[in-house]
Amino acid sequence: MPAKRARGASRQPAATASSTSAAAKGAATSSVLVHRCRFVDQVPDPVESLQYDPSCSRLAVLRANSDIELWSLSEGGWFREAYVPGVPDTPVRRLALGSRTASHPDGRLFSCGLHGVVTEWDLARLSPLDNYDSLGGAAWSLALHAGSARLAAGCEDGGVTVFGVVEEGLENVYRLPARGGRVLSLAFSSSGGQLVAGGADGSVRLWALGGGGAARHTWRHSCQFVLESEGRKRPPLVWDVLLLPDSLVVTADSSGRVCFYDGRHGTLVNRFRSHEADVLALAATGDGSHVFASGVDHKVSLFTPQPEELKPHQQPLAIFNLAAPRPPRQYLLNCSRRPHTHDVRALLVIEPPSSSSSSAAAPAP
Repeated sequence: MPAKRARGASRQPAATASSTSAAAKGAATSSVLVHRCRFVDQVPDPVESLQYDPSCSRLAVLRANSDIELWSLSEGGWFREAYVPGVPDTPVRRLALGSRTASHPDGRLFSCGLHGVVTEWDLARLSPLDNYDSLGGAAWSLALHAGSARLAAGCEDGGVTVFGVVEEGLENVYRLPARGGRVLSLAFSSSGGQLVAGGADGSVRLWALGGGGAARHTWRHSCQFVLESEGRKRPPLVWDVLLLPDSLVVTADSSGRVCFYDGRHGTLVNRFRSHEADVLALAATGDGSHVFASGVDHKVSLFTPQPEELKPHQQPLAIFNLAAPRPPRQYLLNCSRRPHTHDVRALLVIEPPSSSSSSAAAPAP
């Protein structure tokens, strides 16, 4: 005979099943959906170089990791048009941005770097189009004058290589002799007929194009001077140079000074100890009425010409009915601001096309 179950023994499984179903029902009604969100702490790389093309309102930005960005200006503001990631082990130092043409509807972009190569970029495919040897080792500086179609590269050996920009690429290479230390900065005059270079040995050199005939494409050395060391063992590094319309040379050096020199004779016009550390960048308006400087101390300084109040003894002299050359303009330190908290390595002045007198400086940290 089967064994008899005790009373209440058959009720225990039913109670267990009832409690299990209740727990499952409660778990189903109290479940919570969890959304996992992760944020990337992005630290942008510093800006090394800025170039602007006023014909199409396009800005080229070079970062310290060799990334190249193209920004365009529209009614809604600035937007990034293109991005070229940097190539590993290819330290790019400077950019040069050319205008759009019929054969180059996307514009022309050149770069140079410590690998000793000048590169032209294909902006349609965002890839290198052609490479050219700098002929002087590492290329530290680059300057483009679109009007005269000339591209200059400052090299490690102290020389400057001047390329002719044509539709097919770069040609008509002219090599300026090497003198002194590496060329850290370059600048063309507004007409493209003069070229100024600043070196690591504190020297500033100027070249000018020859006269007519066969010498019109020949560069001749016109002036050279060395920045004062002020008791130091070595002269300061010339981080940046400008060549204003009246042959006035502006220098920014590693001692925190901004100096104005007469480019015709190499004489000092004004000197300002406006910064507490290296001055890395200069920028100016087209007429030279506003000159901006900034650097390691993240201070942006503005220099403006001194008001011309000619006195009787300051009138231009006339000797043998020949008027003496007018002295260069004197500049004053107008004001200074600290809009950044980091080093400012590049400066750019963008002038509105409707008014050439108003300007705005766009510093890059």
